[in-house]
Amino acid sequence: MPDVLELVIPAESAELRELRRQVDMWAGPFLPEDAREDLKLAITEACANSVLHSGTEEIRVSMRVIGACVEAIIADDGIYRELLRVDDDADAHRGLALMAALVDHLTLHRGTASEIGTTVSMRKCLA
Repeated sequence: MPDVLELVIPAESAELRELRRQVDMWAGPFLPEDAREDLKLAITEACANSVLHSGTEEIRVSMRVIGACVEAIIADDGIYRELLRVDDDADAHRGLALMAALVDHLTLHRGTASEIGTTVSMRKCLA
């Protein structure tokens, strides 16, 4: 299995199932199952946010091994639309908090009208 994975997928929710399968297959040699499940969910959430909120047409996902960690970068050509979270709202938007809880490191570069393109970087480590 190569130590780098590069994918470009249409920004459509129907693509996320296949994305999860590819992430699972690629990360299998590098992470145990529980860590892979966390990473798959975090990557899926980042991609779902691109699909639902950014207005992009495609999503780029890259993954690579860095020491005892797998780094994933999810990038789009959209504009980050911040949604307010309301604690008692059943539909509250908790995606970033979920992603942060699932991985060891998370950063977000928010695309704006003057500088389009949102990028989420995350790392999941063995220890």
